Amino acid sequence: MKLLTAYSQSHERLKDEWFLPSLRDGFELILERSPAKGEGRYRDQDWSEGVLFKSDTLIRTIRENFGQIFVYSDVDVQFFGPVKDRLLAAMEGKDIVCQCDDPQGNLCTGFFAVRANDATLRLWTEVRKAVLRQGRDQHAFNLIIRLMGNVRFGYLPASFFGTGTFHPRVWKPGGKFVIPNAPLMYHANWAVGTAHKTMLLAYVRSIVGRGYSARWANNLTFYLHHGFSGPLRAAAYCRGEKGTTVKAEDRFAHPRSVSLDASTACQLKCRSCPTANGIIAKRVGSGFLTFDHFRRFIEENPSVSTVELSNWGEIFLNPQLKEILRYAYKKNVLLTADNGANLNRAKEDVLEALVRYKFRRLSCSIDGASQKTYSIYRVKGNFDNVIANIRTLNAFKKKYNSPYPLLQWQYVAFGHNEHEIGNARAMAEELGMKFYLKLNWDGLYTTAFSPVKDQELIRRETGLGVADRKEYEEKFGRHFAGPTCHQLWLAPRINFDGKLLGCSINHWGNYGNVFEHGLSACLTREKMEYAKQVVLGWREAKEGIPCAYCKVYRSMKERDAFVRPEDLAIPYIEGRQMNFLRNRFSYPLLITFGKAAAALFSK
Repeated sequence: MKLLTAYSQSHERLKDEWFLPSLRDGFELILERSPAKGEGRYRDQDWSEGVLFKSDTLIRTIRENFGQIFVYSDVDVQFFGPVKDRLLAAMEGKDIVCQCDDPQGNLCTGFFAVRANDATLRLWTEVRKAVLRQGRDQHAFNLIIRLMGNVRFGYLPASFFGTGTFHPRVWKPGGKFVIPNAPLMYHANWAVGTAHKTMLLAYVRSIVGRGYSARWANNLTFYLHHGFSGPLRAAAYCRGEKGTTVKAEDRFAHPRSVSLDASTACQLKCRSCPTANGIIAKRVGSGFLTFDHFRRFIEENPSVSTVELSNWGEIFLNPQLKEILRYAYKKNVLLTADNGANLNRAKEDVLEALVRYKFRRLSCSIDGASQKTYSIYRVKGNFDNVIANIRTLNAFKKKYNSPYPLLQWQYVAFGHNEHEIGNARAMAEELGMKFYLKLNWDGLYTTAFSPVKDQELIRRETGLGVADRKEYEEKFGRHFAGPTCHQLWLAPRINFDGKLLGCSINHWGNYGNVFEHGLSACLTREKMEYAKQVVLGWREAKEGIPCAYCKVYRSMKERDAFVRPEDLAIPYIEGRQMNFLRNRFSYPLLITFGKAAAALFSK
């Protein structure tokens, strides 16, 4: 059985004094030294170069040993007994088994046994791409191995442990961590610098050498300071009681944020909009989210704490919008309309409800600073009505002494309206609105309409240094609307009638009906998982998968600029309990109370 290690100059002493002398098995050693020079401190350039070298070495070793099992180990490792038989037993029915890195169940890329086959070759090929982008491997490895779905992975027993396995903290001198019964291997990770790693290796060897009583005293000190919860969770992973069947998709099956379209109907006839030319009505239907469907959805999905209501239509046409606002407030669910509303027609009581029920954000699509310019794109729109409704909102905000809704003036840049950008920006400031200049659709849905003329002006005003989406793509190597694909994971789009569309661009198909089958069930269906792998670049789009008809996906494919695993880190979104506090109490008051409480208990 082969044992591979890739190390750099900074870690050579660890290899010679700790790693090699402690080996108890007759492994066939493959020792690969990285050309990287430096101290090997986490995330420094030489450290990242070493991680890339390690990925290249692993890929080559997998290719050269197809069908065989081998071990990879960092050199900041020491062994306390033979490990080969335990590793082979753990590999039964698996493609890769890793040391458990922390109580959250992350897999450690510093010590594992791996079966050289197509699945693990593809796994490390994808990890290498992530290393090129972010200079590290473990975060991407843990996400990719679950996203791929076809890699059979598992955890090594707790006798293969590291500094952070039972307590995820970077070690500092004097810090305690659990040392399990009958340890076979210790990995001095979660430590910065070779000096700290050497101290850890010596400390663990001392405790293990002094026997049960020394280990018991060490662990008791840890438990008194940090409790039992971390070690118990980590031990469950190491025993295979949890985690090995969990896909990354399951982490996204109960999102806190979703988009639920309040309306796919609109009274305007905007030039480039698929709603205006009848495509949306034909493909996804024209209608409104009912209060009953909204109520049931909120009741059945307690994880959801934020809902975006706008996409294909105008939310203020929904006849039950006021009831939806009231119920969301009652259930501590925050509502937004970041995608945009035209705000041409809105009843005064609905505008008041936006303020009373603390509707969080409202983006108003206003592409001009005068009726003449505004109506060229927003056909049938009335500029004066929009401004009047904004002033009414501001009056209610003053009456209720509320900052909500936060208002944004969204200005789509065209050739016919670029001369009024300055006036619009000034009007937005006077109205207490954030101003956002947006690149036009540039033919995403229909033929391009009114291309910008003063390109230098738009490059300067957007702050991006680009005048249109084509320039954006050439400059940044990615489609302007590329982040829309992230919604499949982070904020899935649902049509007014429950059809799961996935993203805000899709109008070619759906992934099931969440009102009929449940949100989590639809999010984890095979068709949705296939679509996610398509935009990750791992599978080809095929008939029936909406991405196959999308210009954004075609651009991604042409440029090899697919969704990156590191793009899918789940953002922190507050839950309903915190929403309750924010809704019922002023935020400054909460901060003041928190500081006072901290001062009191610190005495």
